[in-house]
Amino acid sequence: MKKIGVVCAFICLCFALFADASIQMLKSWNNLSEDEKWFCLLSEPLMEQNSLSIATVNPENYVPVGKKSVSQQILENSWGLYSRGDVLILLEDYRLRRLGHSVTYNKLKESLNKTAQKSVQAAVEELAVKECLQSYEIVRLYFVSEMQDILGEYGLLAWDYGRMLSILRWSIAAGWIPEAEALELAKPFIDELINAYDSWEDYAVHYAFGRVFYAVSDGKDYKSYLDNVLAFIKKYDITVSEKDKDKVFSYHGTIFPGKNRNNNRILTYKDAVYKPSKETVNWISVVKAENSNNGLTKSEISSLMSFLKKKKNIPAAASDLALLQVSGENVPYKTASKAFEEAALTFENVENPSDLYFMFYIKYAFVAYHLNDLKKMEFAISKFKDGAFEAADLQYIYCIYYTEKAKTAGYNKKYEEAIEYAESALLCLKQGNSLKFMGLFNKDIIKDSEKNLNNMIEKYRHELRKIKQQHRSA
Repeated sequence: MKKIGVVCAFICLCFALFADASIQMLKSWNNLSEDEKWFCLLSEPLMEQNSLSIATVNPENYVPVGKKSVSQQILENSWGLYSRGDVLILLEDYRLRRLGHSVTYNKLKESLNKTAQKSVQAAVEELAVKECLQSYEIVRLYFVSEMQDILGEYGLLAWDYGRMLSILRWSIAAGWIPEAEALELAKPFIDELINAYDSWEDYAVHYAFGRVFYAVSDGKDYKSYLDNVLAFIKKYDITVSEKDKDKVFSYHGTIFPGKNRNNNRILTYKDAVYKPSKETVNWISVVKAENSNNGLTKSEISSLMSFLKKKKNIPAAASDLALLQVSGENVPYKTASKAFEEAALTFENVENPSDLYFMFYIKYAFVAYHLNDLKKMEFAISKFKDGAFEAADLQYIYCIYYTEKAKTAGYNKKYEEAIEYAESALLCLKQGNSLKFMGLFNKDIIKDSEKNLNNMIEKYRHELRKIKQQHRSA
């Protein structure tokens, strides 16, 4: 009995503390203007996820002197934003629909609905080949096909704009943007959201599906992501009796003053379920495998290989099949070369080369280099046009290629040609050092290239001078 009494006392204490905290939140909430309330309400999921205040415009009223706020850490680590200027540029890009998952979703929806194919799978695979889509883009296409009737005209607007409002509130806590200015910047996003959705529940479920879109794009556990965000959303969505309305903080029953709904479907928590097709699940597994840092078990590799072989007419699958041959420490480059040669046949059907297209041919060139196969290197490099793909990896491949051409010319005593190739290699190396390296191959292979190339050029010039002196002597 004594233990039961202690437990009951503890439960009562928890309820008392919750009630007290809820009353304090309610007081803070009631002190906000109508615009400020919308500002806080629409950004609640991310604030709750990071244990920040949801009832004050500034989510962190106290930040210790000399320390970064939690908000600033989120802005820097999760968004790559380091200043007020960075935030303002991002906001403008989202406001003008230049960036965002919503923009991506709408473009994919348009592409999908333009195809003449009768089945979803045929339509997705046609686009996957023509546009040379990466695996995560294929997953996104399947998501769009499965969700467009549910999400309606506004798609992932709730997800994008809800996060932009969170960024603005974090910027207040970081000291980058004053509250009054942040509220003015927030208004266009707030206005669009409250005119797009019917209620807190309708908005929240649309927002949650945005998190699912993010999860499947990265090969993550979409059900876990959906459940977690719904838990954050529902925490303050509490039914409150009339007598307790002045004691308990709740979002329950919040109605949006929408003016332009255009007969879109109004979602409830019952709709907050994502059931992807078997084909979608398989492609999500491919994305997961591509992003796996810990490697795969033999069983997982076997299952993955089986699916990829069935889809080898799709560039993303053909590329992965080839790449599986160059994973690990002891790479069988002859086998890998054959796999890349077969995959290249699939890439010939691409109408609009993408990053996947160019990354595949960079890796192909790297494999060819290891086999000292300059013809295959030339074939891979021929796929690039000026400015088609700006990355250090490509310039380094050019550097490797021109270095090998210089060696061949030097061996054949064509010293002027050798010098020209070596200088081209140096130029590519310099250009590569000014660009971002994507890690498409082991960079150690060019570690001493500058020194070796300069020595090579000096050697060939010396040999050239000797030949000229011999001619003069003769």
